[in-house]
Order: sequence, then C-alpha cells, then structure tokens
Amino acid sequence: MRRYVSDAAELTEEYGIQIGRWKQYRDLGPLPFDAMWCVIPPGGSSAEDVHPEVEFAVVTRGTAIYEEGGEKVEVPTGGVILLDPEQRHVIHNPSPVQPLTILSIYWMPQDAAAVADAADADAAAATDGASGGAGRD
Repeated sequence: MRRYVSDAAELTEEYGIQIGRWKQYRDLGPLPFDAMWCVIPPGGSSAEDVHPEVEFAVVTRGTAIYEEGGEKVEVPTGGVILLDPEQRHVIHNPSPVQPLTILSIYWMPQDAAAVADAADADAAAATDGASGGAGRD
C-alpha cells in the first residue's frame, strides 16, 4: 500500500497556480493516465486552460468554482468535475483563507476508447466462461 499526500508534493508554478505532477512519484511506474495536484492560493484563480485530454478533477480540499464562457459551477470538497477535450476553463478559489487542492487525472480520449473496448471484450469473455463457453465442444 502506498500513500501520496498533496502537502508533501513537489510543486512548480504552472497555469498561474502550483502544480505537482505525479511523474515525481517514480515508484508508481507507468500509469494508464497522467495526474497532478493543483493548488490554488486563497482568493486565487488559474490561468485559462484548454487541452486535448479528458480531465477528471477531484476537489480534495476547499471549494472550487469552475468557469467556462461565463458559466460557473461550484464543486465542494469530495466533488468531481469532468471536462471534455478542448473545453476552456478557469478554476477559482473563493476562500479568503484556505488553499484549494484538486487532484486532476487526465488522459487522451482515444486511450479511453481503447480501454472501454478492452473492458467490453473482457466482459464478453467472462460471460462466455461463466456460461460454460457457449459454442465450444
């Protein structure tokens, strides 16, 4: 069992906020996704961001306000927002005292399709095996 905590992560300045890429955890080896900690100071905001990846962002501390084209969505601690590829967004930390921490997990969309196809094939194989291998002698 391994434990990773945002407070102990090596952070760099990117997108106008502090970022801790999970590549720093060399003991993980290759993962089927990329991930990073995002830390936004009290009252701060990220720069506008747009990227080709799907992003699954979990708010681990504080409340985030995601903004896209004037629309704002509040995401509390424990909440998740899913961003589609090329979806422009800004993240705001409305707290005047508490940093906002987000775990961002992201991947290229075609990777997700390949994973879904493999999962469907595994499920079909498991179903065939459970039914005695329909079509086999």
